[in-house]
Amino acid sequence: MSQKKKKIVTVGGGTGSYTVLSGLKNLEGISLTAIVSMADNGGSTRILRDELGVLPPGDVRQCLVALSEHSEAVRKLMSYRFAHGSLKSHSFGNILLAALEKVTGRFSQGVRVASEILKVKGEVIPVTDNEADLCISLTGGKKIKGQIEIGNTDLQKKGFKKIFFAKKVKLNERAREALLAADYVIIGPGTYYESLVPNLIVPEFKKTLKKSGAKIILPVNLTNKKGHTLYWKASDYVKNTEKYLGRQVDFVLLNNQPPSLAQIRKYKLKEGDGVLVEDDFFDPRAVRRPLISHALIKYDKNDVRQKFRSFIRHDSKKIAKSVAEIIKRKIPR
Repeated sequence: MSQKKKKIVTVGGGTGSYTVLSGLKNLEGISLTAIVSMADNGGSTRILRDELGVLPPGDVRQCLVALSEHSEAVRKLMSYRFAHGSLKSHSFGNILLAALEKVTGRFSQGVRVASEILKVKGEVIPVTDNEADLCISLTGGKKIKGQIEIGNTDLQKKGFKKIFFAKKVKLNERAREALLAADYVIIGPGTYYESLVPNLIVPEFKKTLKKSGAKIILPVNLTNKKGHTLYWKASDYVKNTEKYLGRQVDFVLLNNQPPSLAQIRKYKLKEGDGVLVEDDFFDPRAVRRPLISHALIKYDKNDVRQKFRSFIRHDSKKIAKSVAEIIKRKIPR
């Protein structure tokens, strides 16, 4: 008799979710669901949102590519960015998802069709089917609207007060069902206020997760973002995330391997001091493993947002190995 598969739900967006999903899809005995932020408004996504009135496809596209069991050529096709003409900087996958939303009448349905085309191992679910324009209010009274605009604002200097959506949004029903049925929920990693929190503040997300019997795994970011989380330590990520979740996390995944000298030089040149997250989380929930990728990232020259992307990232295989150890009860909690 075959053993029942463990249900794992990832929550995030962008490169962080791509990295985690790329590793997890190779584990046996699990079923995967990715819940993805809908707050993106930059680059190709911004243009498609403005001109076609579609929901942001960029983060969903990355998750679909990560979970696709199709040929390498098809995965490359989905990530291909046009270099010239009116389609310059657009990725083929973004255009496909925008077209599928128009054809099916609903973004979530378009994602399901794309999943069939790409032979996705698991399910990719937008956290909401509503327009989700992210906003932050500052202590001085000013409001910043839009994920990219928020990303370019020094929240630590100007004073962060509250993060919210411009209009009412509703938790996708499929996302709600996935959270309630999950055995494990992985929050992140990812840019904190741009990729992670936009999922956690969707109404009913917090309430649903508190009802769920799932164990929560928090892979702490490797680096801090200048103006947002600079000088944050591991305990800051845990404390702030638990505030949004309304409950404790069960496992805190912490990297115990230093970046290469080349990575440190490149990242400090870009961001300055205080970017590497210090491990100060002395708690039984801590799981320390080598989680960092030492690969020097090469970006697509046609990606207009490449200067905003991190040089230091988690290794997908190392993350997956640590999650497998937790699931197999080698790390009890």
